Amino acid sequence: MKRKKNKVAFATLGCRTNQNDTAEMQSLLEQDGFSIVSAEEKADIYVVNTCTVTQKSDQSSRMAIKKSLAINDKAIVVFTGCYAQLNPESSAKLEGLDVVLGNANKLEIAEVIKKKLTRLEENNSVAVEIVMSDIHAPRTFKALPVSTFQGRTKAFIKVQTGCDEKCSFCTVVRARGKSLSDSRSNILSNVVCAIEAGYKEITLTGINLGTWGMDFSTPETFSSLVRDILAIRGDFRVRLSSINPMEIDDDLIAMIAENDKICPHFHIPLQSGDDSILEQMRRNYNVQQYLDIVGKACDRIPNLALGADVIVGFPGETDDRFENTRKLIEQLPFTYLHAFTYSAREGTEAYDFDNLIPKNIKKERNRILNAIADQKAFNYRQNFLNQTVTVLTEMQRTRDGLLKGHTEHYIPVVFEGDDALKNQLVSVQITKVDESQVHACLAS
Repeated sequence: MKRKKNKVAFATLGCRTNQNDTAEMQSLLEQDGFSIVSAEEKADIYVVNTCTVTQKSDQSSRMAIKKSLAINDKAIVVFTGCYAQLNPESSAKLEGLDVVLGNANKLEIAEVIKKKLTRLEENNSVAVEIVMSDIHAPRTFKALPVSTFQGRTKAFIKVQTGCDEKCSFCTVVRARGKSLSDSRSNILSNVVCAIEAGYKEITLTGINLGTWGMDFSTPETFSSLVRDILAIRGDFRVRLSSINPMEIDDDLIAMIAENDKICPHFHIPLQSGDDSILEQMRRNYNVQQYLDIVGKACDRIPNLALGADVIVGFPGETDDRFENTRKLIEQLPFTYLHAFTYSAREGTEAYDFDNLIPKNIKKERNRILNAIADQKAFNYRQNFLNQTVTVLTEMQRTRDGLLKGHTEHYIPVVFEGDDALKNQLVSVQITKVDESQVHACLAS
């Protein structure tokens, strides 16, 4: 008798590396005879790929279990990702959970689920299983080729994982292990696979992206990898995910300035605009070094899209220190900003820091920075009024039935057009910019 084809749905939280991890797991499950469905559909198995950057992301990870079981309360639920990695025992106690799967074990997901299904057939009261290897044990890293990123027009290519930095607020080292780079040949092969599958935008991802190649016996530079990717033939563009300032070299800036195939877009984490706070955070740069890198990039790259992460309310952030951050953000040409309110993460150095900032003050500081960021984003987008730009059109339309996508400068745009334009790089002219949307029409 033919075995039932079990349906699996994924809920993915957090970073773009998690998006790639999800795509890899989906690919493995499909190869093993499972059917992948959307997170909103009724499935036999739900996989929650978690994030633990903040308390809010922890809560969202837990809520994803409830949302899944609200669709099918008899489903198997697998909890994986960074929250699961750091909290396996407490995760196993969450109601409705069946498997806790470690970050180093994600590629075992098909076998893990098949064993769970077999055990459930034999005994309906099987306990929660924790499948977790030591993330810090010596291991090799090799990303799998992925030809389907469900519901997405962008391919996320993971080139590196882990991190060797010691930021006092961050759990990444504990959740992802030390920095490991994929081989140049495997990355190039995976990029070709994604292009051949029809993807028009290749986003390079990693936990500490710019450190790619530093762990090789003969170190190699991230910019040399990007150069090889840009040399691949095909109709596609390249975008970089978040990259730390000290990993941006002159070659990378020059490539973005001179090659239309790579998006003129940097996301460079700032975290604070005060040197004393940066030192307490154990960041490997100071304000002047950040200014130098951003200044060099803006001088070389016309209309550079510049994003950043900032943490408000870090322990010891006095009014004067916050003011230093506010002034720096006012000064720099950011086109968008991710402002996070500091939340203490157990197991980090900063967890035991004194001089905590009251919640109401953190909330107000977050509001101030977001207001500045909103105005900067609006001003930046107005610069493109009546200009022709290139949009990667997404598969889903807006509620109003318009096509939507992002320009090479990471500006979200809506416009009218046929379905044939979906998943295509389309030239459009910006016709209207308001505070909530950017409108365009097809370029003539």
